[in-house]
Amino acid sequence: MSQSKQHLNHPILGKLVKEFRPKFSRKLSTTINITLCFIWFGFVFGVFPLFIVGLPQGSFSLIIALGCLIVSGVLAYRVINILKYRLFIYYSGLVYQSSNKIIVINFSDIVALWQYAAKYYLYYVIPNGRTTYEYIIETKDKKITIIDEIIANDELGKYLNYELFKHLMPSLKFNYALGKEVVFGEITISKKGIKVKNATLPWLDIKSIDISAGKLYIRKKNSGWLDKNWYVTEVLTIYNLYIFIEMTNTILNSAIP
Repeated sequence: MSQSKQHLNHPILGKLVKEFRPKFSRKLSTTINITLCFIWFGFVFGVFPLFIVGLPQGSFSLIIALGCLIVSGVLAYRVINILKYRLFIYYSGLVYQSSNKIIVINFSDIVALWQYAAKYYLYYVIPNGRTTYEYIIETKDKKITIIDEIIANDELGKYLNYELFKHLMPSLKFNYALGKEVVFGEITISKKGIKVKNATLPWLDIKSIDISAGKLYIRKKNSGWLDKNWYVTEVLTIYNLYIFIEMTNTILNSAIP
C-alpha cells in the first residue's frame, strides 16, 4: 500500500485533503550539489591517481578517496532523509513528518502563525522565478513547529491561513469588540488604535497599512514625506499577519473605529 493511501484518513483529524512532498528547494539542491562535488573531488584526486601510481605509492590518494566517500555518503543519507519529509493536511488538522519525528497539530489548537516568503533575483535585479517560504506555528501548549522551504510553499500558506481565519478570527473580533487588546506580535490593536511598545497611533490618524518587500508599513496622516512611516517592521515579526490586515482594514474602512 502506498504512503498516500495509508494516510487517506486520520483517526482524530479526519479525511485527507492534501499531501505536500519535498520540492527541489535551495536546501535540497545545495546538499545534492555538495555531495556531487565531493564525489567528483574523490574521483579526480583520489581514485584516478590511485589507478595511475598504484596502492603503495598512492596512500595519500587512497586517504582522499576514502574521506570523500565517507563525506559524500553522509550527505547522500541527508538527501534521502530530506526526501522522506511529508506534510498531510486533513479536515481538522495537519501531520508533519520529518526524518526523525511526526508532529500532529489540530487546527483549533493553533494560536499563532508566522510566515515569511523570500523572492530571489539574478544580479539583485532580475527575478529568477524562485521563491522560498517558511511557516512557524505555535499551539496552545506553547510548542513551536517550523515548516521550512523543504515542504513549505504558497499553497500550504493558503490552507494554513484559511484555517486560522476560521478558528481564530471570531474570538479575536469578539475580544476587540469588548474593548480588549488583540496582540499580533510586536503590534497590538484596541479601540484606542495601534500600539507599538509604549506609543499608540489612534485609528483616525492612520493613513494606511501596507506590505512591501517583506516589510509592514504603518503610515500616518498629515505627515511629511520623510516622516510618513509611523512604524516599519519585518513581516516575520507579526504573527497571524492576514488576520491583522483583515481586522485593521475593516476598522479603517468603518465610520467609527
